[in-house]
Amino acid sequence: MKLKLLKAAGMIGALTLLSRILGMIRDIASAHHFGTSWQWDAFIYAFMLPNFLRRLVGEGALSSAFIPVYADLVQKEGRDAGLRFANVIFTILTASLIGFVLAAELILFFLVKTPSLPPVIFLTVRLLEVLFPYLLFISLCALSTGLLNSHQHFFSPSLGPILLDIIWIAGIFWVTSLPGLPNEERVFFLAFFILVAGAVQLAVQIPALLRVGFSPRWIWDLTHPGLIQVGKLILPALLGFAIVQTNVLVDMTLGFWVGEGANSSLFYGNRLMQFPLGVFAIAMGTALLPAISRHTARKEMEEAKQALSFGLRSVFFIILPATVGLIVLRTPIVRLLFERGEFDAASTARTAMVTLCYTIGLFAYSGQKIVVTGFYSLQDTKTPMKIGAMALVLNLVFNLLLMLPMREAGLALATSIAGIFNFLTLLYLYQRKISDFPLGEIFASSIRILIASLVTGGFAWLLYVGIYGWVHAPETVRLLAGVLGSVSISSIIYFFLCFFLRVPELRDALDWLRKRNGGPKATGRLGEELL
Repeated sequence: MKLKLLKAAGMIGALTLLSRILGMIRDIASAHHFGTSWQWDAFIYAFMLPNFLRRLVGEGALSSAFIPVYADLVQKEGRDAGLRFANVIFTILTASLIGFVLAAELILFFLVKTPSLPPVIFLTVRLLEVLFPYLLFISLCALSTGLLNSHQHFFSPSLGPILLDIIWIAGIFWVTSLPGLPNEERVFFLAFFILVAGAVQLAVQIPALLRVGFSPRWIWDLTHPGLIQVGKLILPALLGFAIVQTNVLVDMTLGFWVGEGANSSLFYGNRLMQFPLGVFAIAMGTALLPAISRHTARKEMEEAKQALSFGLRSVFFIILPATVGLIVLRTPIVRLLFERGEFDAASTARTAMVTLCYTIGLFAYSGQKIVVTGFYSLQDTKTPMKIGAMALVLNLVFNLLLMLPMREAGLALATSIAGIFNFLTLLYLYQRKISDFPLGEIFASSIRILIASLVTGGFAWLLYVGIYGWVHAPETVRLLAGVLGSVSISSIIYFFLCFFLRVPELRDALDWLRKRNGGPKATGRLGEELL
């Protein structure tokens, strides 16, 4: 079980890593050409809004309600019954989204004609007119991902973000090559590239869907038992995901009140924080939900508990050192990646502070994605919803308290505070819901990992200062040498610290690598010999 989860998460993580690298190139190009300008504030908000709705509809509530019901239906009635149910869901989702997008476009058409709109709001509305249909493509893509993941197909769904990044990068270079075009028009044309990317992301999933036996058909069956079960689960899940995503929406809406550059700084800081989160935490969560749902459907509760515990410990093994490293090296990383062109030293200072405040809660965002998987596999969507509602109120309170003295960094810190509360409360309640959940094992492992991470973080800063001062070259080369050198050497230090602290996740990682390299079937002996 562990090796299957690691293999699935590893493959998703590798593709996600490629996506994050391309995404970082995309962000570097964006920062170079648009910096933290008000035009980029408008573009980021307009891009975020359909993604906010997509996370609720496709990737969030519907997908989380759909996968456990689909897995249970396939287990009890066979694949054909499951695929028919999937067509029912796709039919209703497609019809609902088309109606919603048309209504939104009509509202935006009249809104853009409102006199005396501030320039940033007027541009945001124009961009939303282009980007709202993106919601249709990307929501269907997200539901397709859930279906494919249920059949252990992870490759095609993981290609979607890579294609988005490639098309986005191409769009930036095209619009910025047009002479004399103001930034308002450049971001407007860039929005059309994003719309095309949504259609491409959906199209690339179609061959994999056909291979698992799914042929899109229009089946309008409102009495399907599976649909009724999804209907019972989806409202609490929708509210739960709405709460989480509303935190982001509230932050960026308040960013307009903070002033020019706030939303851009929040975007770049969040992107840096999302790099380690997406590479492993989201990948592990994606692999876990179908696996735990199958165990739960078969009444294999011990296996489900062990899978969730293993998922949490494995994520912390990666996320905790990444958190410390990102906090310690945040300013040189921001300077290395973004400080050029329209992105100046003031933008660096603002983005570095936002990165610090977001990264404080990185372990909580990662852990929350894993623990919520446990609740959803039990078809319990109400508990995450209730705790998420409390976190939303907490986030709003701290937003209002911190945004004036700390500006956009206060908004990021409020998000971290709410995220930590959300994760710790969910973990406590899951431990109470599932008897004998190995919380002590998770805590003991996390303490060892945290000690190793803190010591490694100290070495990382000393190494950066030493390498940066030792290299005599142009500034970008010095930053590159300092950051990459300290990260590389610190990673080796972290490995040996985990070795001496007897961190069990190191053994699991070594077993997985041993199997991938053609060694004998992994039994844990290699890790035991080293430890």
